[in-house]
Formats: sequence, structure tokens, C-alpha cells
Amino acid sequence: MLSLLKNTYLLNNKQTELDIERLWRKYQGVLDKNNPTWEEMNEARAILYFIGYLYPEKIALESLERRIKLIKPKIILDDFLLIIDSQDKKALSKYKNNKKFNQLKEFYLIVKTIKNKVNKDGTYLDEAIFNKKYNKLKPKDYF
Repeated sequence: MLSLLKNTYLLNNKQTELDIERLWRKYQGVLDKNNPTWEEMNEARAILYFIGYLYPEKIALESLERRIKLIKPKIILDDFLLIIDSQDKKALSKYKNNKKFNQLKEFYLIVKTIKNKVNKDGTYLDEAIFNKKYNKLKPKDYF
């Protein structure tokens, strides 16, 4: 997670994508185990919380908010997101040679990929499998 934070700060998109994928594989590795330990399940829980909520909704969003101000011609975050999500060709062409815009666009698409990750059965971030295994291992007196 530390590497992901560092690469987000540096806006190193290639490494950010690799860091997210590494965390995803680690999470999946725990879920794929027949008998994961309570400690492994809690690590998977931390990864799920981080990549499913904290990173895309807080850290990445704040990173975009801070950097969007550097784009010329000026653009606000909502318009930036709308342009990318709608693939507005006219608006995209306005920024096609803008290095900062394109770097932030790539970053946003990387984050959006993890935010929209669903399993083959349609469950978000394999939460159904996680919850089943987690509840099975959860101690009776655990809050």
C-alpha cells in the first residue's frame, strides 16, 4: 500500500497500475485458499477496504482535485470526469496535446478500473466470497 501511495503522489501511472494489481492478486490469493487463517482474512479485509473504498474514493479523488487545477485551459473536476466518462470527442480534442490532462486521464481510468471491478458472478470485488469466509472464521466474541 505504501508503494501505491508513493506512486500516486509521483503520478507514476504505470507503477500505480502495477501496485493496484499486486494488491488485487494478494487479496485474491487469500480468497482462493481453502482454509485461510484469521490473520490472512484480516489482511484481505484491509486490502478490500483500501482498494475498494479508501483509495478510489478518498486518496485518488483528492489527488485528482489537487492536480486538475494545473490544467490549461482551466477545467473543474466534474467537467474533467464527465469528459472522460462520456468520451466527448470535441472536449477531448481540446486537451489532446495537454500532457497534464492526459496523465490525469490515464490515472483516472486506472482508478476507475479497480473501482468497477466485479467478479465473474457479478459480485463487487468478490465481497460475497470474502464475507462468507470471513464470517466463518470470525471469533464468536468478536464485535
